[in-house]
Amino acid sequence: MKRYHTRRQNAGFTLIELLVVIAIIALLIGILLPALGQANATAKKLKCLSQVRGMGQAFIMYAEDNREWFPVLPASQPDRRYLDNQYTSGGVAGLFSTFQIGDGEGSIDPPSISGDTAFVGVPPAFGGAAHYINGSDVPLMRGYLSGLETLTCPSDRIDYYWSRYHTSAEHVIADGTMKTPEPPSTERDVIHYNISYLYVAGLKAYENDLQFSPPIWGDETNSSDTKFGGWYGWDWFNDRPNGVTEPDPVNDFGFDPQTGYARDDNHGADGGNFVRSDGSASFIKENPQRAFFMRPDEVRMGEAMDPRSINIVNKKRSNKVQTID
Repeated sequence: MKRYHTRRQNAGFTLIELLVVIAIIALLIGILLPALGQANATAKKLKCLSQVRGMGQAFIMYAEDNREWFPVLPASQPDRRYLDNQYTSGGVAGLFSTFQIGDGEGSIDPPSISGDTAFVGVPPAFGGAAHYINGSDVPLMRGYLSGLETLTCPSDRIDYYWSRYHTSAEHVIADGTMKTPEPPSTERDVIHYNISYLYVAGLKAYENDLQFSPPIWGDETNSSDTKFGGWYGWDWFNDRPNGVTEPDPVNDFGFDPQTGYARDDNHGADGGNFVRSDGSASFIKENPQRAFFMRPDEVRMGEAMDPRSINIVNKKRSNKVQTID
């Protein structure tokens, strides 16, 4: 008996079927990519919060060794009614390094530096290279951290090298050279453009005059956070940039006065991670300067200061603090 076999046709995709598959894959990618991007941003924000909380614990340990005071950099104070000149001892990087080379070059002996370096010491009469003005060559926070990598937020994309001390947002373009922050591995790597955070100097772990624990360490901005101009130095009394006309922080940087941050800051204009003087940490979505450090002369007539302000009991308390970055 004869057997008849039919030849099986190749089971390939037609052009239409292939295009349908490609369209489905493209659709799935379009749906998943934003979700993956959001998940990645959330993970970075949580890691940043963990780093901020860890720094708060380091500051608390320092305070326990120093009569409840958080670190204040050795610096000349021309007017004892104010805390000033913290930036002349290296700014926030000065807490961790007295010889800030960054991606530049230099050596202590003999002292020679080149490139985009920062604080490397004081005149010989005060101690010389790698010394504070009080003669010490030991960074205040040495020994309180397990590593320096936590000084850089994983979400930080850009920072600026400041060729001179800065006090206002207008210097962002005039003096800033754009940098990509790199987590420091040694004290020589510690420099302002590798640090993603600002510090509020002049506070204690426990103060009877403070009704709420203020933030002490958290996400910086890409503007100047030095002296009393932190968070783009907004003029709350007149509700406008504080004497800055060019560039305009709102239109040029995407700054949101309500949160205190702009689009290119660590977490965009949404806000920043902060640890408070009691060690608690959270993401703050309101401008810290307005909520915690507003002075009475910045309040409009008919309005009231935020009850969390450090000036509620002592109306001049903010004179004794200074933001540094």
